[in-house]
Amino acid sequence: MTIRVVCRNCGSKLEAKDELRGQTRRCPKCSAPVLIEPVLASPSSTSNVSLSNEEAPGLKQIRMKQDNLYLVLGSDKEIAFWKANEGWFLNVGNGYQSIKRVPDSIPDVGNYVLVEGYVKLTEAGRRLMGLRFRALHGRGVLTALLRSETEILEKAAEGIALTQAQKRFVLQHIRQHYFFEFTEDAPEITEYLTGFDAHAHEVGTFADN
Repeated sequence: MTIRVVCRNCGSKLEAKDELRGQTRRCPKCSAPVLIEPVLASPSSTSNVSLSNEEAPGLKQIRMKQDNLYLVLGSDKEIAFWKANEGWFLNVGNGYQSIKRVPDSIPDVGNYVLVEGYVKLTEAGRRLMGLRFRALHGRGVLTALLRSETEILEKAAEGIALTQAQKRFVLQHIRQHYFFEFTEDAPEITEYLTGFDAHAHEVGTFADN
């Protein structure tokens, strides 16, 4: 049995298996998060796209990829970053602490950016191949970091370009947490982070492109 769902981002009409009800998947058209919940039938429903586990690309499950890079940026500092198997760590001013230990320090209001970095495992080691940037809006949006590791991916909205200050935060994080060769296979990333491009909301390549 399938249920009809609609992507609120691009308006695509989709069908998903009933056992996915209540879960969140990626829209195959625009990659925005879609909550699997039924909508009322309408005369235009004949244009629905039927999706099943056997059909590609299907609705993509939202999850953290263990080797990837995830950051949350504010306008004037790095807010948080994710460590595989350890969760989110929050900037508390004099360092970083597990967000579960300092829930009262989570910023409540502001405009933030989620940075997702695709990391590829090569024969020479881990290499950063692509970065994408999405906006985080709304009061209390960062409390998603506390509730689960992946909920912030569902909260992220449209693509957004980084400011020069935010580029410096990303570059600083890379230099502090990774080795020099981390970006050598994607020179466009370094060029973007040290350049003046004020429009791009992603750079490099991604495994899901």
